[in-house]
Amino acid sequence: MNEDINEYMKFFKEQSLKEKQSIIYEQLQMLASFTNNLCNELDIPNEILINRELLDLKKDNYTEDDFAEAIIVLINSIQNSVCDYSNGISQLLDKIEE
Repeated sequence: MNEDINEYMKFFKEQSLKEKQSIIYEQLQMLASFTNNLCNELDIPNEILINRELLDLKKDNYTEDDFAEAIIVLINSIQNSVCDYSNGISQLLDKIEE
């Protein structure tokens, strides 16, 4: 077992549900930004998906549904970036092989 992840999970489990949700949301935002940057660095067209559902988490009294809806937007944004990146890399490789 990896000791770092064990320590992190110990910390994570001690947090309140709202704090866990905040950590998850922030990490997915960072991942969405990272995958978008991967595309941008190679001039592969890609956009981070933005939806009003993300704004709901800015409220102090967001619901569990609000959280789930915002998370699915971020997951779809990451999936979109990964797919665009994969397609873009394939196109770049095709050009190299020509």
